[in-house]
Amino acid sequence: MPWYVYSILSSVSLVGLYLCIKWLSFKGFPSKQILLFMVGFALIGFFGATTPYLYSIFNSDRFFSFLGAAAFAGIFASIGHWADFEAIGRAPNPGYATSIRNTSILPVTILSVFVFDSSFHLIRLVGVFLILTGIVTLLVEKKTEAEEGKNGQPAKKSWVPQAFIALTGYTLAVLGMKKATLLGFAPPEICLVIYIINFIFFLVICRNELRGYFEDKIRMKFFLPIVLMCAFFAFTLNLLNIKAISLAPNPGYHEAIRNTNVLFITLLAIPLFSASLNKQKMIGIVSTVAGIIVLVI
Repeated sequence: MPWYVYSILSSVSLVGLYLCIKWLSFKGFPSKQILLFMVGFALIGFFGATTPYLYSIFNSDRFFSFLGAAAFAGIFASIGHWADFEAIGRAPNPGYATSIRNTSILPVTILSVFVFDSSFHLIRLVGVFLILTGIVTLLVEKKTEAEEGKNGQPAKKSWVPQAFIALTGYTLAVLGMKKATLLGFAPPEICLVIYIINFIFFLVICRNELRGYFEDKIRMKFFLPIVLMCAFFAFTLNLLNIKAISLAPNPGYHEAIRNTNVLFITLLAIPLFSASLNKQKMIGIVSTVAGIIVLVI
């Protein structure tokens, strides 16, 4: 399949993941609990997918180079995930934090040219900008009272550094994944290392609350089926993600299309949540679709 098919499928998988996480968050489950269980269950899947190939992986001449690249991606993916959740939770409008994080499209596109000698065409850069513009237009809403601050005082901007940390983390994670694919390793093998690091990261963060997660049996019965769905979407998403990164002429092009999940969520919100389309969102949809067309032609 062409690289952009994997990118579009990864975007659709991301929609499923976000909807499941949103449902669990709405039910009062903390983000770190969701991430810990999601990563843990997905990790089991990656272990199963790579078990037949573990011997050849360990005996590869490039094993340590692969381990370094995949670990690099895993560390910065963990930092990016956590900073992203914190920024979204603290921002007066989640769209502001997500918009900053999504600008990782640009540094990934440009850095890949210098680091990996990836292709670079001006017309495709226009496509990247169109998608980024569309995403920002879809995400950003009018100012809220929380943003303007109470009693005329400006709202705190503590979420801004976290959003930029998420941007940096995701950018470096993608570059690490690309390096691992260039060493000749398959997506499940790369994902296994990344998810081992992710699991350790969130296990450390949740260490004080871990016992409490299992005490409420009734809530766990509601939690486990949905978090298993999260793990399924995360498993599928990451395999498609790395496959697209390995095939795309520039990883930034894939990142741009993958982040169009905002477009799908906007369209799904109309029948699911009785949302409406205003002029701003229509412009965002047109810009995003135009950017996709420019990247795939």
